[in-house]
Amino acid sequence: MRTDHSAHSRSSMLGTGITLAALLLAGCPGTLEHKERFLVAVAGASNDSDGGAVPVEAGSDADTGSDLGPCGDVVTRIFVPSCGGTGCHDATGPQQDLDLVSPGVAARVVGVPGLGCASTLADPANPEASLLYQKLSPTPPCGSPMPLARPELSEEDAACVLAWIAAQQ
Repeated sequence: MRTDHSAHSRSSMLGTGITLAALLLAGCPGTLEHKERFLVAVAGASNDSDGGAVPVEAGSDADTGSDLGPCGDVVTRIFVPSCGGTGCHDATGPQQDLDLVSPGVAARVVGVPGLGCASTLADPANPEASLLYQKLSPTPPCGSPMPLARPELSEEDAACVLAWIAAQQ
């Protein structure tokens, strides 16, 4: 009994060709200019108290400005994981009515008095006097240092928060 190997070979080559064409058409994933924005948006950035993801609009120009500078997006890089990721200042049950996770953080903190503390949350004219910045020190003017029950921010990250406040003019 004789088999036609050439027909089988052509069929195999056709299948390989179709597979290769499909792979080529799928293309390369490319690169992202602002990878951190994509990762925050995809990952949901933080967890709520029930363990679900809290969506975050990463890189909102209202919060960060168009030039992210050396600190990156302070809201998504610092506020979301350090302040909102603990379930303290997220959108679902913000402590002291302070949501530092949802889009529009600047509008909620600039010129707004803190609850329980006689300071403005964010004062771009005097960023060092801003409660958001003062709460990052080991001895804030009122209440506990932040972030509560989390590692303190590095000096660099605290400086970035200060720069973010100053930039909100």
